[in-house]
Amino acid sequence: MPATNTIGEQVLEAVVTGPDGANRLFTCTGIANLQMSLTRTQEQTTETWTFLVGPTLPRPQFYRAIGTASVSLQRVDIQGAPAGFTVHIVSVEADWDDESERVEMRVEVLLSSDMIGVNINQLRYWVTILAKI
Repeated sequence: MPATNTIGEQVLEAVVTGPDGANRLFTCTGIANLQMSLTRTQEQTTETWTFLVGPTLPRPQFYRAIGTASVSLQRVDIQGAPAGFTVHIVSVEADWDDESERVEMRVEVLLSSDMIGVNINQLRYWVTILAKI
């Protein structure tokens, strides 16, 4: 799993009344940089990217997280017609990472094409973290 960094993260914290004493809701959004390419000779590739988001939370404070992602920067090099490509976010997981004490996102991306070169450079992510502070 390739690891990547994030840029432009914005975090909004709200006081809530949640299950099991959870009282904070963090909404995080930003961009994850990545380099994923498909050449004209390949037909398909899948990679799972990981990155850390949100505030540092010790394990007793973390309750649950949920995330979503979408491709936000892509470049296509068409060398003939007809040609096409598909980018599919296969899965998104958000869970607490015990080493960093932050939420780790895991985003699996499938890229397929027909006679074109495709580069994916960024993912946009949204994560909601429920915590007990």
